[in-house]
Amino acid sequence: MWQIYLFILPIGLGIMTLVASLMCLFAYLTSNENATRLPAFKWFKRLLIVAFILLSIGIFLTFNNFWVSHR
Repeated sequence: MWQIYLFILPIGLGIMTLVASLMCLFAYLTSNENATRLPAFKWFKRLLIVAFILLSIGIFLTFNNFWVSHR
């Protein structure tokens, strides 16, 4: 039963990473200086990729646990 928490953990981390990437996007859109805009956009892209990877892993593990193993 405790494995379910490990399967859901990447989903939570993915959502938090997605929020962090949106904060970087907000910093990119509201900044006037290139010294702030360029790093914010780089971090937005990096965190967005990590968020989708984590969400994909979490959804895959959860799907396998609830639907595939109970056949």
